[in-house]
Amino acid sequence: MRTQLPSILLLAVLSAVAFQSHATKGYPTPGWNRIKKMEDYHVQSIARFAVAEHNRQTGDKLEYVRIYRGYVDGQYYRLFIQATDHVKTRKYEAVVFEKLWDKVRELVYFRSSS
Repeated sequence: MRTQLPSILLLAVLSAVAFQSHATKGYPTPGWNRIKKMEDYHVQSIARFAVAEHNRQTGDKLEYVRIYRGYVDGQYYRLFIQATDHVKTRKYEAVVFEKLWDKVRELVYFRSSS
């Protein structure tokens, strides 16, 4: 057992170093990853879907203005959106589930954000 301890420690250290170098090279890491290109058509499409679906579910008449921050975790998009009710522009947070290959989008939640 004593001879295995240095080997186990070495393996743990090498794994941590490998994971860190993998994460710093731009590869996705577990959890929410920031979306770097807010102007991407696909991201814009999901944000517009979130506002339209919220309007459909609640009867509100919000109009999409822009997305100012977003994160992705697998099939989930967490988007911070500005929308207007034609009186005041407010900030909202939305989470959308998307299964691209099945052409499925689902609004998980849409709420006011500060």
